[in-house]
Order: sequence, then structure tokens, then C-alpha cells
Amino acid sequence: MSYKDLYTSDSPKISTGGKESNIYVLGIPFDFTSSYRPGSRFGPDSVRQAYWNIEIVDRELNVNAENIPIFDLGNISPIMSVDGMIDIVKKVAGEAFAQGKVLGSIGGEHLITLPIASQLKDATIVVFDAHFDLRDELYGLKVNHATFFRRLLELKQIKAVHVGAHAYLDEELQFARNLGVTVISQESLKNDRRFLLDALPDNPLYISVDMDVLDPSCAPGVGNPEPSGLTYNELFNALRSLKGKKIVGFDVNEVTPPYDPSGITSIAAAKLFSILVILSWVGING
Repeated sequence: MSYKDLYTSDSPKISTGGKESNIYVLGIPFDFTSSYRPGSRFGPDSVRQAYWNIEIVDRELNVNAENIPIFDLGNISPIMSVDGMIDIVKKVAGEAFAQGKVLGSIGGEHLITLPIASQLKDATIVVFDAHFDLRDELYGLKVNHATFFRRLLELKQIKAVHVGAHAYLDEELQFARNLGVTVISQESLKNDRRFLLDALPDNPLYISVDMDVLDPSCAPGVGNPEPSGLTYNELFNALRSLKGKKIVGFDVNEVTPPYDPSGITSIAAAKLFSILVILSWVGING
């Protein structure tokens, strides 16, 4: 029995292909360490519902994501333990990467990125987030959504680029610089959409998007909203600039449906997820 059979449930899925697909989808409905507005455990299924009900053709990339075969593993089994979630996701992600699959995950809080990215080597993680998530601890917890990036960098396994931070402590920025993280400001993206591409090293990418990198007017349903974030086009165009890069995995996280009755955050996340599917597929097929 594989880890995906052991640890995932038959939840609503967005599969357009079978197990032979090169891109796998995983839902991680975990928000145990949320410090402000919990509810991202409902994110995976909310994003899936939107994914099936919006147009996921990208006219700029000229690809229809509906035609790309993806295989949805479902959600990990419900768990209220940080260590338990990390152990399960490490196993499922590690198995997918070992099979040569691109793994696209839907959170859940941003902590989900730690166990996934910990299974990668010789890659660069590109994090889009209003926060650095580089605190050493929060409310007595060393491993949580506000410390995940620090814990990941401490493993010293992959290079890192951080995009869009505008709500952080001075010591977080200094820590990032000390560890060689490439920090890209919102202003840089606004001035030149290719600034991100030009700043990247030439190796495979893992992309992680915290939906709070968007302005709350674009994505009100997140756990820790921060005014003065990116617009849809600023975020989407930065990602589109990566067309042709090899992507080994990606995640979209912190969608918190209880704080957005309109559902626009889930819709934006679904559109974003479709762009990442397209970019991954183009990276595989050229």
C-alpha cells in the first residue's frame, strides 16, 4: 500500500487524468496553529469547487488547463497534531517526488509548505507572502505558520527567493539576508514583471503562494490579511514570466472561506492554481 492510499481520503476531487498524470494534487486541510483567523482547513475543497466553475484557460499563456491531465489524491486524513501532519505530508510528498510527479498542494495554513519543501534538494523555493514567516517562535510554538520559513531555511537544503513581503519585523529581514535569501519587493514587481525571472538561479523551482500576498480587496478570506498587497495582475503576471522554467511542485495556501461569503478568495486561488498547473505542464513539455 502506498502512502497516498494510506493517508488520503476520497474527498471531492478535480482530476482530469489518472495516476499516469505528471501533475498530482493534494489537499491539506490543516489550520491547527492559525494565530488570528482560523478556517483554512476549509480551503482545499472551496478552491476545488471554484476550479470546476471558472474558466481556467489562460489567454496570455495560450493554454487551457482543462486539457492538462492532473490526478487529485484527495485530502490528507483529518489530524489535529502538528507533528502528525508534518509526518503524513512528508511521506505523501516524498513518495510523489520520488515518482517524478509535480505536486500541487492546496492548504490549509502556510505551515503545510514545510513538510513538502523539506523533501526537495537542488531546488529553489519561491515564496509569495505578505509576511516573511521567519519568527523563531509564536505563542510558544517553534513550528507554526509564522515560523515555517525559518525552520525550512535551517535545513539548508534548498535556495530561497521571497516575494512581496510588506508586514514583517526588522530581525526577520536581517535573518533572511544573513541566510542568502533573495528578497524581491512589491515595488520591483510593479516596475518590471520580469524582475522575478531575472533574479532566479538556473535550477528547478518550488512555488508557494500565501493568498495574503494579495491586497484584502482582492482576497479578503485569508488568515492574516495585510492591506496594500499585490493586485491580481501583478501576481499573475509575475508568475507568467516564469513560463518555460522547470517546476517540481507548488502550493496555494491560507484560503479561509468563513471570512469571505462572496467566495472571491477561493475563485482567485483557483485561477492562481490553474496558472501554476499550466506553468508546470509547460515546464514538462516545453
